Amino acid sequence: MNEKMPRTPFSTPLSGSVKETEIRIRNIMSGPKKRPPLPFLILMFSICIFCGNIVSCQMAEAETPDGGASSASVSVSPDISLPEDPSWTPVELDAGLMKYVGQTGDWFYEEYFPTEQEMVLLENLPAEELPWEAVEVYYAMRRDYWRDTLLPVAYDEGEDVTVYFVVNPDSMPNVEPLVSPILWGGDLEQQRGIVLRHGERTAYFHLYWGGNGHFASNPTLLADDLDGDGQPEAALVLTDGWGTGVHTESLYIFDLDTMTYTVPDFSDIPLEITASPGETTARMSSGEREWEVDLGKLYEPFKGVAQVGDQVRFKQEDDRLVCDLALDFSCRTLEYLASAHFPVVYENGGYKLGPATWMGDIL
Repeated sequence: MNEKMPRTPFSTPLSGSVKETEIRIRNIMSGPKKRPPLPFLILMFSICIFCGNIVSCQMAEAETPDGGASSASVSVSPDISLPEDPSWTPVELDAGLMKYVGQTGDWFYEEYFPTEQEMVLLENLPAEELPWEAVEVYYAMRRDYWRDTLLPVAYDEGEDVTVYFVVNPDSMPNVEPLVSPILWGGDLEQQRGIVLRHGERTAYFHLYWGGNGHFASNPTLLADDLDGDGQPEAALVLTDGWGTGVHTESLYIFDLDTMTYTVPDFSDIPLEITASPGETTARMSSGEREWEVDLGKLYEPFKGVAQVGDQVRFKQEDDRLVCDLALDFSCRTLEYLASAHFPVVYENGGYKLGPATWMGDIL
């Protein structure tokens, strides 16, 4: 063919002249006159592969039927946590009657000190003549009283310690020795305090035992090395408050060398309470102990305050004393849902409550 080729070998411009377009189409239909050089074919093949890779690396966003882009699932990194539940809120702890524990209360006992004549006897007691072993208060008869004055109510044989209730001898009814003078009944005119005997030594203390008289119950006595100094002390528990929803006991710890006593510091109760969102559950925490209380059992809605101290008892467990405190979440001294046991420990020169050893429900 003698026709001249267009100047653009890779295009077929239809906008050119009719003659030029006809020549280009005819050459395409007639095929090449000779095989293209090998380097040219390799170059063209490489270009095709490169262009295909470019297209395959591009990601087209699929269209949804409504014209929007389709959504894809997103994985959350493990170190990204979901929002937590609202925090539990602190509950106020009202100490209730705990501030009176150990204060035998001259405000209700001040008029019942022994007379001068009685004190002469109490300060010069012949220890060798006193009865040592305790008797049951409920069954005590007149013959169990020493000179109508001392009734032995607690005894520790190991450390040779006896505690006596002191009564007004003038209040003793004129009954036979085998008849009970009925110590209980809450008659303050009859009560005078206690005497502590250790070996051949005695000492008088103006401490209130009216609750033990009211319930005809013997006090708890524990004689042991309570402060770790190698010498024994005597811990005495007396009942000093009772009523509707109320029962309180006081703890006195006697130094048997000096015949003096101290009262543990109960101002700091090692207990934290929090309420769940919605205040349906209360969580009690002390040391390594934790307990949850169902506040739905309350007769009235929970008001964000828990009261402790209206039910205070001291118990002897495994040669140590623990304080049993009942928790009132209604603050009405009637709805005690739980309690906790706190050991009496000696730290930094004083006695106090240690972290709880037990927690649980009362109901």
